[in-house]
Amino acid sequence: MKKLFAILSFILLLVFVAKAQPMSPPGIKTIRIIDATSVELCWTIPSLNGNVFNEYQIFYANTLGGPYNQVQTVPVHLQASTVIAGLPMTNTIRYFYLQTRFNNNQLSTSSDTIQSILLNVIQGANGQMQLTWNPIHTPAFSTTEGTYRIYRRILPAPGFTQLSNSITTTSFNDSTIWHPVCSETVFYRVEQADLGGACISVSNERETTFNNIIPDAPTLKAVTVTNLPPLQDVTLTWDVSPSLDVKGYYVYQLNSSGSPVQVADVPGRLSITTTLTAADGSFPNNLSEIYRIAAYDSCGNTSSPSDFHHTIFAESDLDACNGIINLTWNKYGLWPQGVASYEIYVSQNGSPFAVLATVGPNDTTYQHFPLIQSTLYTYKIKALDASGFLFSESNFTGLIADVPIRPAFLYFKYATVKNNRAVDLMLYHDTLADIKEYVIFRSDNLGDTFDTLTVIPFEPSNSFLTYTDTTKCLTFRKSYVYRAVAIDSCDQVVYNSNNTAKTIFLRAATELNMENTITWSDYESWTGQVRSYKVFRGFQGVFSDIPAATIPFGENTYTDDISNRISKDGEYCYYVQAYQGLDTLNFFADSSRSNKICIKQLKTFYMPNAFQPDGVNKIFKPASTFLNANNYLFQIFNKWGERVFETTEPSTGWDGTINGREARMDVYVYRITFQNENFETNEYRGTVTLLR
Repeated sequence: MKKLFAILSFILLLVFVAKAQPMSPPGIKTIRIIDATSVELCWTIPSLNGNVFNEYQIFYANTLGGPYNQVQTVPVHLQASTVIAGLPMTNTIRYFYLQTRFNNNQLSTSSDTIQSILLNVIQGANGQMQLTWNPIHTPAFSTTEGTYRIYRRILPAPGFTQLSNSITTTSFNDSTIWHPVCSETVFYRVEQADLGGACISVSNERETTFNNIIPDAPTLKAVTVTNLPPLQDVTLTWDVSPSLDVKGYYVYQLNSSGSPVQVADVPGRLSITTTLTAADGSFPNNLSEIYRIAAYDSCGNTSSPSDFHHTIFAESDLDACNGIINLTWNKYGLWPQGVASYEIYVSQNGSPFAVLATVGPNDTTYQHFPLIQSTLYTYKIKALDASGFLFSESNFTGLIADVPIRPAFLYFKYATVKNNRAVDLMLYHDTLADIKEYVIFRSDNLGDTFDTLTVIPFEPSNSFLTYTDTTKCLTFRKSYVYRAVAIDSCDQVVYNSNNTAKTIFLRAATELNMENTITWSDYESWTGQVRSYKVFRGFQGVFSDIPAATIPFGENTYTDDISNRISKDGEYCYYVQAYQGLDTLNFFADSSRSNKICIKQLKTFYMPNAFQPDGVNKIFKPASTFLNANNYLFQIFNKWGERVFETTEPSTGWDGTINGREARMDVYVYRITFQNENFETNEYRGTVTLLR
C-alpha cells in the first residue's frame, strides 16, 4: 500500500513539473556603493510560475566580459535587495548580474548586467571642478529616472549638499566651488533614482582637493578723467576676471621712472570700477597717466597684469593775433579695435559742454576759431572706440580768449558817381572792433581782378567812413567795383566787406526818329537790392529836378522822345539814379548816381512832295529839327506865280486853303529860307502836289 502511494505521488509530481513554467531572473534595477568595500543591489522579484524557489545567485566581475564569480546567494524569494561586502568598489567599475535557482537544480537565465557608477573629478583650467561618470546600463532600464542628482561636501561641513537634480548627461561642471580657503578638500557623489521604488543608484564618493590656480587677467576697458577742476580724478573700468576665486584687484600706476607702483586695492571679484584721486597720487590735469590692473585670489596669487592704458592729457594755447586756440592731446591706447574718432567738446563761460568737432583716430591737434573776445573757453577731448561702446575723456583745459575783437560787419552804403572823374564811397563799419585800418580795393574789369586803391584809418567815433576815388577814375567809360577788408592790430586781414559796390555806367545814342535811347548797368549790391531807377534829363547843362521817367528794377533801357522839342538846341544830357529797396538788416535807404552823358541829335531837313488835307498828311511843312526861327520864311505859290501861303514860324504849315477856301488839287511851288548854326542863309525850292 505504501509503495503504491509513493508511486502515485511521484506520478503527480511529474505531471505538476511538466505543467510549471521556468522562473525568470530578478529584474535588477539599482546599484548603490555604500563605501569602499560595500555595495547594495536592488531588483524586482520574479514570479514563481508554479516552481519551487531555492535562491538568488549574485555574480560579480571586474570587467564587462568577465570572468564572473558568484559572490552571494539570497535564499528568500520575497527579498528585493542585498548588501555585498568585501569588494573593492571605488577605483574602477564593477559588474553584477543575478540568476534564480528553483526546483533544486534548475537555473533561470541571467539578468541584465548592471555596472557601478564610477565618478571622476578633475579641476579645470578655469578653476571649475569637472565631474564625469558612467551610466548603470546602456541603454537605460525602463524604470530608471532620466536625470542625475549631484551632491557635494566641502570640509569641514558635516554633510552633502545637493547642487543639481536635472542633469541628463554624464558630466557636470561645478562653477560654485569658490571659498575663502586655499586647498580645500571636496567630496562629490552622483545619484540616480528608480521610478519603481525606493532604491537608488549611488556612485562612489570622489574626494579631491581644490587648488587655487593663478587667476586669469582682467581686461582693462578704459581709463577716463572725471570730476571737475581743479580736483580732477581718474576712473578705471574693467571686465571681471573669468576666474572664480578672485578676491579683488590691484591697480598699478607707472611712475616717472617707468616702474609700475600699486596705488589701489579694489576688493570683490565682481568689482568693475574704481576712482583714483589726488590722495592716490592721481593728477591727470598735469600729464598723461598710465595704468594697468591685475586680479588676486584668496591664496594670494596674482594674475598677469592687463595692458597699459593712458589717460588723455589735453593742452590749449592761444594765438591771439590769428584768433585761434590750438588744442593738442596724446593718443589713447590700447583698445582691441582701436580708436574710431576723437570728439572735441567746448564750454563757453561755464555753459554746458557741446561737441565742437569730430576728428579722425590719428589726429591729435585742432584749431578753434573764430573766437569771441574775453570769453572763457574750456575744452575736453573724448576718445571713442571702434566698437561704439567704450570711451575715454581727457582733463579739462581752457583759457580766456584775449584776442582782437573782430568786426561784426563792414558794409558799403553806396558808391555813387560824383562826376566824370570821381566816385564817392561810404563805408558803414563796426566801431567796437579792434581794427587798425581798412583797405579799399577797386576793380576796373567788373570784379575779375582787384587793385589796392587806398587805406582808411579806423575811426571808433564815427560809424560812417567816406572816401572819394579820383585815381585814374573815368566814370564816363566804365563801371568800377569796390570791396574792402579790415586789418586788425596784428596787421592781419580779419574781415571782408559784406558786399561789393558797383557803380552805374550809363550809355546814350540818338535815333533817326528824333528819339534818344539810354541804357545803363545795374547798381550792385545793397541789402534790399535796387527798388527802381529814375532818369534825369538836362538841356544845355541844366538838369530838371523832376525825373523824365521812373524805371522799375529789372529794366535798364529808356527811350526819350524829343520830337516835340525841335525848337531847342540838339544837345541833351542824362544821368540815372538808383534807389535802394527795403533793407531789413540796416534799414538804410540810399541812392547811387550814374555818370552823366550828353548827346546831340543831327539837324535834319526834309520836304514832302505831296500832302492830302483830308487824309493822313493834313499839313504841308518842312520835316526838320532844331531850325533857327530867326530869318525863317516859308512860302507857297500856284502855277501862275501867285503867293497863296506864307509864314515865319517853323512850326506852322499850309493846310491846303487859300483865304479860307479849299485850294484846288494841283501842283504848287514852295520856297523856304532859314539860317543855319553858322548864320548862313539856306534856300530850298520845290513842288508839292495837293491831293483831294
